[in-house]
Amino acid sequence: MSVQPEQNSSQGFLFKSWQFNQQSGELTCHYCDAQFGDFTETFIFANVDQARYLKQQKNIDAAIDCLFWMAGVSYYKTALAKSISFQQNTPSKTQAQWLTDTWQAGLAELAHENNLGWLDWVKIEGNASAPEPMPCDLRQRSLVAIGGGKDSLVSIEAIKAAQEEACLFLVGQSEFILSVAEKTNLPIMSIQRQVDKKLAQVNQQGAYNGHIPITAINACVAVVAALLYDFDSVVFSNERSADVGNLQIDSGQWINHQYSKSLAYERNWQLIIKTHVAEALDCFSLLRPFSELAIIKRFASLEKYFAHFSSCNRNFHLTGSQNANHHWCGICPKCAFVFLCLAPFVSRQQLLDIFQQNLFDNKSLSGLFDSLLGIEGIKPFECVGEQQECRLAVTMLRQHPDWQDHPKIIAWSKIIPTTTEQDAMLLMQPSSDHNIPAKRNFRQVIQHET
Repeated sequence: MSVQPEQNSSQGFLFKSWQFNQQSGELTCHYCDAQFGDFTETFIFANVDQARYLKQQKNIDAAIDCLFWMAGVSYYKTALAKSISFQQNTPSKTQAQWLTDTWQAGLAELAHENNLGWLDWVKIEGNASAPEPMPCDLRQRSLVAIGGGKDSLVSIEAIKAAQEEACLFLVGQSEFILSVAEKTNLPIMSIQRQVDKKLAQVNQQGAYNGHIPITAINACVAVVAALLYDFDSVVFSNERSADVGNLQIDSGQWINHQYSKSLAYERNWQLIIKTHVAEALDCFSLLRPFSELAIIKRFASLEKYFAHFSSCNRNFHLTGSQNANHHWCGICPKCAFVFLCLAPFVSRQQLLDIFQQNLFDNKSLSGLFDSLLGIEGIKPFECVGEQQECRLAVTMLRQHPDWQDHPKIIAWSKIIPTTTEQDAMLLMQPSSDHNIPAKRNFRQVIQHET
């Protein structure tokens, strides 16, 4: 079926309007692209407390504005229009800069893959000022994002150890994530999201398609949920390694697959929350001070999750999991990275039980491991750690009785210099450059020895 451009907007890309039904909890977001026509995205926030919504409506509506704008990136990317306009609420100058920065950096990978350079034309104009957020009373408890992988499980166990009242949070209805969440013995909140079905049709007809800043969208959903259901903290599990880009282009900018997980994004989003949404609300990453390798070391002590967790993104395709028989595909950058960096901290048998195969023996992964280790190629466009962390993992494996004689470790050892003790300490110790709120137990949680 052919999708014809609809002629109800003379603009390049139009933010039309959103509506929230407080009885059903349905939020509908309407957009229009001049080339591909109208799109509607839907979120379901179930069991909304009517009295609470009316009491905090201005705060909640301000948060929904942010979600409406950020979620529009899924439809804006179809044509990457040269002009952007607003039919309903217009963002402030500060919010417009937040959106511009996030869309330029968050779509940089897509632009690179389509030979478009940096998206300089993505410039969102805002009003001169915005009203200050209304006072907002929130309960001292945390909404904790869970993705089914090692990072969120480390945060969850740390928060449980600190006796912080918490509820798990996810966007969508992933059976895999829900199965992992159930193992934590914490309550679970799932917000349903329905992407416009027409998006798949236009993708087949030449629309631009690729990576978007999905974590930014999920963070906006979480803030709306926190206000609706009375939480004063939204906790993510993004590590400091997310700050490191993949590729610097000719114009000087860095393409970072994980931009919306970076400290730069987190600080920009926290500023928007404090100045436009609710001053009492925090949205941050508990693991921000730590490298991926340090987080994996901590995860290695959580053996109860070994049979259940996975960091392989093939579990999360829109069409359903691509891992029919196991949680790990064994061929993607995430699988290779976790296998390499978990190996120093567990036994060989534990690692093979998790992955059900020895990825070091898979010759087809040689190029992928070379890129992870910085031997050849760039850091893969995936949520993986730094090349220095992977090299430190190899240095550790030289001393590991289960792996020191493996041909791969021997071969890499001839190419990769041994990580010095000083560099290893820098990689494994928490950094002081983080954004963790001082209230309650959060600072104490991250100061635990890694």
